[in-house]
Amino acid sequence: MRKRIFIGWIIFTGLLLIFPVFVKTPYILHIAIMIFIYTTLGASWNILSGFAGQLSLGHSVFLGVGGYTTALLLVKFGISPWIGMFAGIIVSIALSWIIGVPCFRLQGRYFAIATMAVVQIVYLVIARWEFAGGARGIYYPLKNWGLKAFTFQGKMPYYFIAMAMMLVAMSVTYYIEYSHIGYYLKTIRENTDAAAALGINVPKYKMIAMMFSAFLASISGTLYGQYLLFIDPDTMFLLSVPIMLVTIVGGIGSILGPLVGAGVLIPVQEIARIYLSGSGRAIDQLLYGSLIVIVVIFQPKGIMGMFDLLMYKLKKIKKDSKGKINQM
Repeated sequence: MRKRIFIGWIIFTGLLLIFPVFVKTPYILHIAIMIFIYTTLGASWNILSGFAGQLSLGHSVFLGVGGYTTALLLVKFGISPWIGMFAGIIVSIALSWIIGVPCFRLQGRYFAIATMAVVQIVYLVIARWEFAGGARGIYYPLKNWGLKAFTFQGKMPYYFIAMAMMLVAMSVTYYIEYSHIGYYLKTIRENTDAAAALGINVPKYKMIAMMFSAFLASISGTLYGQYLLFIDPDTMFLLSVPIMLVTIVGGIGSILGPLVGAGVLIPVQEIARIYLSGSGRAIDQLLYGSLIVIVVIFQPKGIMGMFDLLMYKLKKIKKDSKGKINQM
């Protein structure tokens, strides 16, 4: 099984590497970059909410902290964005610990409300903090170009960096899925009291999930800011719902769920915006929202859940066919 997964992984990576060779349209590359970024963000949310069962409604706080740490170090002190990215990771992980210690005492909807309150507090602090640009945000200086400056004139370098970050996120998710951490987190998700009774250190493993989650969201914040060359509180701290949606639509708790969800929702959103937003009646948003509602109502486990159900039925049909043949 793992050998097939590894071969599929190699083929998938190879296809992604050669994609820009044949498709060089900037807008298509932009869509691919956004898919990669949202896949990474979805994977980060999936570790905490999908595997550990801790529903977070304020996950964009780690995206924002990572982006703002990098931007402030670059604009105010001239520190390389690459160094700023690692600083953002440290700050985000520290913040995840600060948030986790009190919030993990809460369960269910109370934890979700607490995370939503945290992101609103951080949003208001940044929006009123003049050193961080306040509500106006921060524009990145365009003094240098290239890998060292993490600033490029074309889309292709961003494509490969975003792809690499997405592959890191999916590798981390795969590791958690098949390690003892994943088994512990799923046990905690199903029944916290039973997990504690079995000897699992529940607060410890919830915190591990939060830290992994903060790490992936933080590097996405750095890339997102460098790609847009501008950040403000709205851009960074109001994306919690889209981050959730790509995972919920794709399949919460699955490795490929965030990738599938982002691969469906981002192109649909862009196509709807281009062809339907001109009327001024928000038809594009209506179509986009309707798609999400349909998936959530008719297939709560997302597209991957639909795929798993289809594979189960096909195996059952195949098994029944073999049984009839043997009876004959």
